[in-house]
Amino acid sequence: MKRDILAIDVGTTAFKIGVFSPDLEKRCETSRDYAINLYDRGKADIEPEKWWFALKECCAEIKRHLSQVGIISFSVTTPGLLPMGEDGTALGPAILMLDGRSHKQAREIRQLVGEEKFLKETCNLPVSGGSSLCSILWIRENQPDIWKRAAKFGHSNTYMVKRFTGQWAIDPSTTSITGLYNTTRHNLTWNRDVLSKAEIPEEKLPPLKQSYHQVGNILPGIASELGLPEDCVVLCGGNDAVLAALSGGFTAPGDINFICGTCEITNVCVDRPVSSGNFNVRCHVIPGRWVTFFVLNTGGLALEWFHSVFCRDMNADQFYNDYIPTVLENFLNNRDAEGLEADLPGYVPYLQGCRYSLEQMTASFSGLTLETTREKILLGLVRGNAIYHRDHLKEVAGLVKVGKIVMTTGGGAKIRGFLEAKKRWTGAFEFRYQDQSSLLGAAMLGQFYQEKKYE
Repeated sequence: MKRDILAIDVGTTAFKIGVFSPDLEKRCETSRDYAINLYDRGKADIEPEKWWFALKECCAEIKRHLSQVGIISFSVTTPGLLPMGEDGTALGPAILMLDGRSHKQAREIRQLVGEEKFLKETCNLPVSGGSSLCSILWIRENQPDIWKRAAKFGHSNTYMVKRFTGQWAIDPSTTSITGLYNTTRHNLTWNRDVLSKAEIPEEKLPPLKQSYHQVGNILPGIASELGLPEDCVVLCGGNDAVLAALSGGFTAPGDINFICGTCEITNVCVDRPVSSGNFNVRCHVIPGRWVTFFVLNTGGLALEWFHSVFCRDMNADQFYNDYIPTVLENFLNNRDAEGLEADLPGYVPYLQGCRYSLEQMTASFSGLTLETTREKILLGLVRGNAIYHRDHLKEVAGLVKVGKIVMTTGGGAKIRGFLEAKKRWTGAFEFRYQDQSSLLGAAMLGQFYQEKKYE
């Protein structure tokens, strides 16, 4: 008999859970926000106990819906690199993709292994934050005691699955951009040449499983703590952005998906591995597919920054629901929009660095004058972000055939006028808003498991 699915979304700044029926009808959903640590000139991490505390609060809130749950599946922020002890205890905070501490290690390992080999076999160049390889090397160099004590280095789903089941696991959708996985082959193997040159013992990495594979059963103590049945099956889970896209039907080669969240992410679905030093490539959670993965660290975060610096006279509701739409619509509806655009400042969008650079990049505005208003700065910011994604789509279109429809989701996409501005500055694409959900994507993994869809 098929059972309900508990989907758990460990996001960058918020934690969500939802219960879904076997046919993916959502029975309930709840969430909790938490703060990440941004400090020391570019470091970005979070204590994993914040995830567990949010999970317990969420489970308590929807306790009456948990009795029929039989499958637990995860959608996780990636990487969320964690050093863990033998029992799964975190030995430090989870290092997030925004992190900028390991540029030195990225440069050194590229030189040691060779960029051509990385791109040919792992499809990704090591970078600070986005590549767990660099974070592991940083820990070894700067925290030798933690390096010695770490039984495993895993991602956020590794931590959650270990705590739920007592078993180790990691999946290709989260680990394929580490520089350690054989992403080109996509055959559930680590790249032993890279491990050897990096002097990382393979036993310090978790076993690889597909996102929809069972890792184990829930531990009795955890079932009691969270109010779940003791016979729940726990799946490995996958990357949140890939699962959100999956929920919107992102499966065909050439499909384009754009996520407007804390970060802005452009994905293109491909049926063969492609590689470039200018973007990441993830394995999809379904067989025979890969995903180009292009991240702007500060998409929605840039709007938060603008609000805090230029619009402190407004509350968040006024800023997002009135001010930004008014600025965008006044510009887009102006008969002389071309003339107005010529007067906008240029914007380089690296407020929290660049995921694809060995340097600690910074943002900048150019062309400012005494006549530059905050409205022009906002428009310049939105335009600069859009151009950043436009250039990625141009590069991918030179490698594979891409579609013309961009399925778009996330909080930023709901801002009135936002998609029209993206269309103006991104190119000849049609932007369509679509309700996508990493929770639903995680629930789909549970459905795949119950139907043995990809066995």
